[in-house]
Amino acid sequence: MLQPGHVLGDRYEIEGTLGHGGMAYVYAAHDRHLDRSVALKVLRPHLTEVDSERFRREIQALARLSHPGIATIFDLGSDEFVYFAMERIDGGAFTDLGPFEDDPPTAVRFLRAAIQVAETLGYVHALGMVHRDLTPRNILLTSRGAPKLMDFGLVQLADTTRELTKTGSTLGTPQYMAPEQATGGATGAATDLYAFGAVLYRTVTGIAAFDAENDQAVMYRHVYDDVQPATQHNPLVPPRLAELLTALLAKRPEDRPRTAYVVAEILRGVLRDVEQASTSKPAAGGSRVHGYATGPVSPRPLHERWRTRLDQGPQWPAGLAAADGFVLAGLRSDALAVLRASDGGRVARFELSDEVDQPPLRTLEHVWVSTRDGALAQLAWPEGRTIWRGEGIEASGMAALHDGILLATREGHLYRWTNDRTPRWTVHHDRPWVTPPIMHAGHAMALDDEGVLLAIDVNEGRERFRVHLDAAPAPALATRGMLLLLERSGELHGFSLERRDVTWSYGLEGESYGSPATADGRIYAASWAGTLVCIALQSGDLIWSQPLGSAVTASPIVAAGRVWVVTESGDLAGFDAIDGTPIERRNVPNAPIQASVLPLGARLIVAATDGTIAAYE
Repeated sequence: MLQPGHVLGDRYEIEGTLGHGGMAYVYAAHDRHLDRSVALKVLRPHLTEVDSERFRREIQALARLSHPGIATIFDLGSDEFVYFAMERIDGGAFTDLGPFEDDPPTAVRFLRAAIQVAETLGYVHALGMVHRDLTPRNILLTSRGAPKLMDFGLVQLADTTRELTKTGSTLGTPQYMAPEQATGGATGAATDLYAFGAVLYRTVTGIAAFDAENDQAVMYRHVYDDVQPATQHNPLVPPRLAELLTALLAKRPEDRPRTAYVVAEILRGVLRDVEQASTSKPAAGGSRVHGYATGPVSPRPLHERWRTRLDQGPQWPAGLAAADGFVLAGLRSDALAVLRASDGGRVARFELSDEVDQPPLRTLEHVWVSTRDGALAQLAWPEGRTIWRGEGIEASGMAALHDGILLATREGHLYRWTNDRTPRWTVHHDRPWVTPPIMHAGHAMALDDEGVLLAIDVNEGRERFRVHLDAAPAPALATRGMLLLLERSGELHGFSLERRDVTWSYGLEGESYGSPATADGRIYAASWAGTLVCIALQSGDLIWSQPLGSAVTASPIVAAGRVWVVTESGDLAGFDAIDGTPIERRNVPNAPIQASVLPLGARLIVAATDGTIAAYE
């Protein structure tokens, strides 16, 4: 093994070790000639002929490839060692993008990366190559999250009859090995698609599609066992994505998707579904990050597209949602209003037993609505017929799962229900839950009136851990392994799920009711002090602040690189999410706005307590 400071070819100075395998070491190195960081793959001395052939094959394969999704080879050298220099990828393994969360920033980041990998595989296969060792460690991420295929040491070239293995022997990684590869059969593009499916499965669920005590047992399961649907391990995985993973992991190559380009197109459909579904869920998803993939992007001032007036509008903590091109507004006047998103036309009014006290939640063919008298109604969508109405539920909030909802109540119950209200599990707590539940990293979490955070395994209903806080917080959110806990007093805390400890605190200098928003490692928070602040997620340091001139009740939202916030004086204000540059400020009505802005495509929907609802683009 080479030590730091060693120089190869009078050019590459070794800085450290990145990894090693059976035939080579991979080093972090500095290219003295071009003053840049590189990865240096150095062949071990005294290798077998087969390993030397694999190393030669990798160099040959990489030299033929030119694609943004493949690590670029820079140089080949041979002095005391045989080596090649390639771009250094520092962003981690592909599985770092998981497990799947349904909030748009996280889900979109994963899906875009998966689409890029599928398109790269399509390029490789079109050249007559098969990778044959696609694993998370061979799909690395750049610092900006772009995936790069690595390690072509087992590449099979279709234009040659030479083989690195004989019938009955295998090379590859068992947990990601297709049945035909595990049995020593013929491999092809479908073999890579199976491996890609296994990588995606591991990413979205956090566990391998097949696992066992030893490699032989793992390969046996790949050949003979059926894979469990990904939704059984992670109920946030969209059904369409789960179906794709099952198809990719089909036993017979002919039963898998026809090409990697077909896989990319299916993933684009999943991406569109995720972007659209986020507007039907309170706070954009179970992690409650208030971050959306769509919204106005034009640099010109917003233009009012339509305006309508209802008898009354939503009052905190109620709000807006969307379903199939319609706006759903939970009203103080004991009803759920349905408006066309295109022109604000009133389509329907579903009468309820009392004032709506939570944002409506759309799941499959239903809309769930909670009212202030403690009732919970399940309405058929779109006709609005009441399927079920539960008295005395006392919901403190809901979140959507692929097959139903997560429900927290002020009676101290936390339920996971299917769409027909069959309980998957129930957790009983001796204190009332006072905020909506959140879901992150396989946990369902709720907060009680004394500041106790309880984390439950979302699949099994078992308690994982609990944390005692000093005061009952406002609605919490979760992102990148961090919980953001906001006390009514305005104290915002960053809590590490891994360390299970508060890592920083920030004072907002005013009472707070709505939770913050977050995107790209930044937090956006406002309070009754009338200031919007942007702080760093990991450190809690202030990045920028902007005065709003009025108290804020609703949560800010982040949409298409902009932060939007509404105030108690009826103002809508927009800022650049990076530097806080003001983009827009206008008075919508002369009444408080307590519902967060809802982005729909390129439009923003704003609803005030006096019944004014307007759309801006």
